Amino acid sequence: MHPIITRDLMKARITDLQRQAEREAPALAACRARRAPTKQNAHFMPSHVIAELTLRVLTLLGARRPSPAP
Repeated sequence: MHPIITRDLMKARITDLQRQAEREAPALAACRARRAPTKQNAHFMPSHVIAELTLRVLTLLGARRPSPAP
């Protein structure tokens, strides 16, 4: 293929990709905004910490319990 034609094809492809990125930018921003934690979701939840600690303690206690004699 002639170098000038190749260059023109590459320019056209780059232009198409740029237009596509501009079209998709609002949708991409909306998806990121939905995934981003809000201030309401970012609050410290002591109940989650307590539940996690309780689960760990019970797991440790269960592991140290003697096994029943056969």
